[in-house]
Amino acid sequence: SQELEQSPQSLIIQEGKNLTINCRSSKTLYALHWYKQKYGEGLIFLMMLQKGGEEKNHEKITAKLDEKKQQSSLYITASQPSHTGIYLCGADAQ
Repeated sequence: SQELEQSPQSLIIQEGKNLTINCRSSKTLYALHWYKQKYGEGLIFLMMLQKGGEEKNHEKITAKLDEKKQQSSLYITASQPSHTGIYLCGADAQ
C-alpha cells in the first residue's frame, strides 16, 4: 500500500513570511493532489500535479512534483491570514 507523509506536521509563521510543506510518498506517484481545509469547512481543491518536474500556481501558492515523482512541495509566498488552514496531500497510486 502507498503511504504519504507530510512535514512539518504543524507550522506557525508570521504574516508576510514564506513557508514550505512537503509531501513524500512511499511509491511513485501517478498524480498528487493538494487540498486546503479551513476550520469547520470542507476541503478546497488547490491543484493536481502529474508530470515529474511539473509546477503549478494557485494565487500565492505554488506546488512542484519532483522528477522521480515521489515528493511534492507546496510553497506559500508572503503568507496572508487567508492562508490559515490545514493543507493536505492526496495521491493516485500507479
